[in-house]
Amino acid sequence: MLHNGAVIASSCLPIVATSLLRIDAAADQAPLSAQQQLFNAWVQRIADQRAWLLAWDEAVQACRTRFARDGVPLRTRYLDLQAALALYLDQQSARKLSKLERQLLESCLLESAQQVADLSDTPAQRAAMEELVRRYTPEEEDEEREDDASQAAPSAAQAASDDIDWQDPVAVAQFLEAQEQAAAAQTERARAQHHAKRQQRQAQQAQKAKGPTAAELANQSLREVYRRLASRLHPDREQDPVERARKTALMQRVNIAYEASRLMELLELQWEAEQMDPAKLAQLSDARLAPYNRMLEEQWNDLQRDVQARTQAFAREFGLDTAKRLQPAKLMAQVRERLQQLQAGVDYLRQLLQALKDDPDTLKQWLKHERTWARQRDQ
Repeated sequence: MLHNGAVIASSCLPIVATSLLRIDAAADQAPLSAQQQLFNAWVQRIADQRAWLLAWDEAVQACRTRFARDGVPLRTRYLDLQAALALYLDQQSARKLSKLERQLLESCLLESAQQVADLSDTPAQRAAMEELVRRYTPEEEDEEREDDASQAAPSAAQAASDDIDWQDPVAVAQFLEAQEQAAAAQTERARAQHHAKRQQRQAQQAQKAKGPTAAELANQSLREVYRRLASRLHPDREQDPVERARKTALMQRVNIAYEASRLMELLELQWEAEQMDPAKLAQLSDARLAPYNRMLEEQWNDLQRDVQARTQAFAREFGLDTAKRLQPAKLMAQVRERLQQLQAGVDYLRQLLQALKDDPDTLKQWLKHERTWARQRDQ
């Protein structure tokens, strides 16, 4: 016995209403075979996944509406403040600073400028930040010179030790103190260089991690379904005039769905192309039913790729962890958390820039704080 389970297919608009078949065993018949049970299992999994996708589409639309209203202005303000901080640090680089303070300043400047260069939608702002990144990114020649200087430092210290009067306690104490300070400065310099290099690598990795665009990810499964349908429905391969007319009509619908990027509609057409007649389906042997199960498995795999593409695209769009599993019911909470993070970042940068403007000496205190925070982060 067969009955229809109503399912709403969800993908790119418009939403297509459809029905999937289910095989039930009649009271006077034998239990369902392995292939019949597998058929029902695939049907149910696909139906559940479509319902999930429908809920996902609705949740994503609500999140985008909320973020367009509250998040976009916040993100723009945040990037503006980061750009202002980078430009302020660029101006302050002309100040008299210790070598360690200058390294910290340049590291902080590079981090802010790189973030704006990666995320800003304003061409002029992005170009200005890219110029700062180019100017302040350590070059290999500079690093080689610094390495040479580090190697030469022990020789200079050895030369200085030859001039020390080791019988004079004050001179010895001053020499040892200078040696300790030089060693500490060299350690901090190496730490700052390592931190700057790691920030640069992280920025490069983040750029690579963006990977394919959301459209490219979604189109991959779309193309696979389309190619399978085109292979099955090509009218020129059909000799029967009636069947050729049917395949021609189906192929026209396939082309329309593909041009509109409607994956679910393509999946429904794939189902229709198999001409699954309910009365005949219940009488099919396991051997005859197996190909249909393989088709259902293909549809399930297509759905899974579509889910992965959508979740990853959403995570990238809202700055979330792409490895974290997202659920429709929790998307708005993720967006609210992201908005709170942006607001906290805006408040912090606004207060920092105001403090730096009111008291220039705040810069050195802030650099010291950033050094402490960087140490804790690296541990």
